[in-house]
Amino acid sequence: MADDAVEIVNGDVRLRVTGLGRTMRQLQRAGADAQDMKDLMHKVGMLIVDAANPPELTGRLASTLRAGRGKTKSVVRAGGARAPYAGVRHYGWPARNIVADPFLDEARERRRGAVLAALDAGIGEILTKNNLK
Repeated sequence: MADDAVEIVNGDVRLRVTGLGRTMRQLQRAGADAQDMKDLMHKVGMLIVDAANPPELTGRLASTLRAGRGKTKSVVRAGGARAPYAGVRHYGWPARNIVADPFLDEARERRRGAVLAALDAGIGEILTKNNLK
């Protein structure tokens, strides 16, 4: 499968989206406004942030969830100086008997359909706005 391909499998149903990264790069080269691309990627990331359920003790980890503003990809981050343990909570630490709680992966899976719909609509709007459609 290509590096920029996404595959969703649900029982006997399989959906594969390929060429998303290439499409985003071509949009940028064709003159699509970089800020529009960044806004779209942030919107997609916020779908994941809003769906994430990080493990709660004090709420500090939840306060560190954020979506980036990349031109060609959406990145969701958790942790930082306020919650340096975010990676351990998400991925686990078997040597210390800390079980993984992949809350961001789970949020991504739950919102996959909404993410694909937002990308489709957002790219369509950018194409129309820049007379590329």
